[in-house]
Amino acid sequence: MNENKYNNQVTVVAVSFYSDKIVEKFINSIDKNIKILIVENSLNLEMKELIEKKFRNVSIIIPQKNLGNGGGINLGLKNVKTEFALYLDIDAIASKNMIDVLLEYSKKIKDYAILAPKDHNHIYTQELYKNFNKEDRFHKMNFITGCAMFLKMDALKTVGYFDENIFLYYEETDLYFRCHKANLGIYLIDEAKFTHIGSSSIDKKYHDQIIINRNWHFCWSKFYYFKKNYNYFYGLKKTLPNLLRSIKRYLLFSLKGKHEIANQHKAEIKGLISSYMLRKSYFRPKIKP
Repeated sequence: MNENKYNNQVTVVAVSFYSDKIVEKFINSIDKNIKILIVENSLNLEMKELIEKKFRNVSIIIPQKNLGNGGGINLGLKNVKTEFALYLDIDAIASKNMIDVLLEYSKKIKDYAILAPKDHNHIYTQELYKNFNKEDRFHKMNFITGCAMFLKMDALKTVGYFDENIFLYYEETDLYFRCHKANLGIYLIDEAKFTHIGSSSIDKKYHDQIIINRNWHFCWSKFYYFKKNYNYFYGLKKTLPNLLRSIKRYLLFSLKGKHEIANQHKAEIKGLISSYMLRKSYFRPKIKP
């Protein structure tokens, strides 16, 4: 494909948060003729200067504050001028022809909002499929992993962008819910491949704070999603087992003197209680560069 064809059709969007050590590997996995927009949630101006100087196809967007994953993606999407946007986690590595294959299938399939490449490391269980179509090698899905999404911009504008009340977790689940409701399909494309390295996007020296942050937000967002799309009591039903399990583990590890692990479960309890009280998703990791 030539440069003009890429520029007219697809822009890659990613969100970074203290991902300096892997961001260049990510950029190098994408064809240099494709525009890449990276939202840097750590607000690192030095990274912006270095990357934009080295890679002419990359723009680093610095928000006014850490927007979280969905908010960061939204900021990138609002700067997309092409027909399609390919969102990739910063630790997702595309195969050589992945984008070409997705563009090819974007012409074959009509009733979709999202196409998804297939993760080499993910096990796709039966309940994820809405319609398994072995002969055509693409499948209508109930759910796909949120680390790689080929988004039709017109369809996305119809169903709405990511819910920015959600800082982390369940933001893609909420988007898929709205796609299904609007009868816009989500398709998995067998021939489009990528590898999600997983849990490697953030510098390991921030590991403990990131685990606490993830635990808090996973629990907050789980209740918020079910409360928003069903009702408050259904949200309680879906999350009370999480709360009871977290309390049990918090007490157990506290008694054993394993306070680091206990604090991780304490974060789960706090996240759920905040969500039950209809408080905003306020928790942010305490990271100092």
